[in-house]
Amino acid sequence: MGNKYLHIISRANYILFVVAACMLPFPTRVSLYAWGLWLLAWFLEGRFVFKNNFQWNKGLIPLCMLLLWILCEALSCIWSIDKQGTWDMLIRHLSFVLIMPVALWGVNKQYNWKQIAHYFVLSAIASMFLYGAYMYLVWHWDYICMHHHLPEYVCSWTYYGDQISLLKHRFYYGTILNLAVIVLFKSRDFAFSLGTENRKNTFFFFVKLFLLTMGVLLSGSRANLITLLLIVCVAILQPLKGKTRAWLAGMAAVVSIFVFVLLFNCHPRFEQLHWKGTSVQEFQPTYVVEPRINIWYMALQNPQDYLLHGVGAGANSEYLKPIYYAFHMDEFAKRDYNAHSQYLATCIDMGILIALFFTLIWLLYPLFYKGKCRQLATLIVLLIALNMLTENMLARIDGVITTCFALLVITLLSRHFPNRKLQA
Repeated sequence: MGNKYLHIISRANYILFVVAACMLPFPTRVSLYAWGLWLLAWFLEGRFVFKNNFQWNKGLIPLCMLLLWILCEALSCIWSIDKQGTWDMLIRHLSFVLIMPVALWGVNKQYNWKQIAHYFVLSAIASMFLYGAYMYLVWHWDYICMHHHLPEYVCSWTYYGDQISLLKHRFYYGTILNLAVIVLFKSRDFAFSLGTENRKNTFFFFVKLFLLTMGVLLSGSRANLITLLLIVCVAILQPLKGKTRAWLAGMAAVVSIFVFVLLFNCHPRFEQLHWKGTSVQEFQPTYVVEPRINIWYMALQNPQDYLLHGVGAGANSEYLKPIYYAFHMDEFAKRDYNAHSQYLATCIDMGILIALFFTLIWLLYPLFYKGKCRQLATLIVLLIALNMLTENMLARIDGVITTCFALLVITLLSRHFPNRKLQA
């Protein structure tokens, strides 16, 4: 009876993990419930009861460093200028604590990583079609109501409001699609070959890569577009050696610069870095073009306020409010805009030393792995670390769940298959 129960709960654990991974690109509340159910199933399986399941490896060190960072966040509650904001941030970051037992005691042998990778990529592609249909419905809803004479209570559906919005924030959605691109490249099932016997797999690989690329493009997130370009370049270069890698790296650098300049029209954006005024009275807002430049400029006006110990985790929005008003950026204050950079936000929240420690975690992260796991970790850290430059990524539950999923997968793979690709 005991073995039968264990087999059922182990199978349910695996199925719920697949579901949770597949729900990642979908609405936040759905993915949050899916991950909660999976964690509950993992604890019910009781792997932590058996000592032989416990396994320590170097891949756990960066996770422990992140837990130390969260402990510093908890301590900052003592001097925080926005204690409610600090508590809310700690609740979001509780996910990092909850995945630690899974990383230490691992998962059961029923986990088929090749299958998980396959379903995750397909779910990311499927979400694009779902959101495409949703956007079509939004844009044509008035016409549909009038043309088909639908009842008034149907026509009054506030599709454009926040209450029934199915869409994720475009930045986090683009991040998840980029994560799917990484999985696509590192999974053996999709590793393309020019051999005759693998032409079918090669064709489907490029079709999926094209669809995911179009998804990132249509998401409208510039940061994710740049990150996608770098991910593809690094993923192609990783298996190569010697002169071939050097030549391709040079070509990729030239093409990347050309695409960046051509597609992203960076010249006007860089112009904004050279302010004509040096005081509040002379400040000329340019938030119509790029609000982040304004936010960073204003946040750096009085660094002495936060460099030593910060203003408290999650309190950077509250700290920036009076500065927004001083610079006549009332709209920013009303919307509670944060620092829009995880590194800058960490510096404001907890001081320069903790910000440097946080940055060091991501710089060193891939070094704690070896073989194929290091290649996978490099791509994932590249995605997360670059995106945190322009977004306070760990301030939203979408960013936290995506980051936890990616880091947990790296840790579990380093535990079970330290020298293999993403496969069973």
